[in-house]
Amino acid sequence: MAALAGGAWAGAPASGLRGAGLATALSGAALLVSEASHSRHWVYQGRGLATLAHLAVSLLALAWGPEALAVALVIGAVGSHLPKGLRCWSLRHRAVVD
Repeated sequence: MAALAGGAWAGAPASGLRGAGLATALSGAALLVSEASHSRHWVYQGRGLATLAHLAVSLLALAWGPEALAVALVIGAVGSHLPKGLRCWSLRHRAVVD
């Protein structure tokens, strides 16, 4: 992701960023599967909502460019470091659910 975002900000041609984009997408998919395997409630918990927001903004980067990648980086960093109480908080249950 850092190579993709840095290259986009530096104005690298899209053809030069394909490898970084593919690596970002594949590693992101693997992390999404790993995260989803922790709980059946994952999708409506804080960790799932952060992941889905990160994915949505990352996809918007295809149209919006490096600014959206910067936002995706921030969402990913914040989502990765959420305390357990927020990470496992369920929007559906209105409580922490593991």
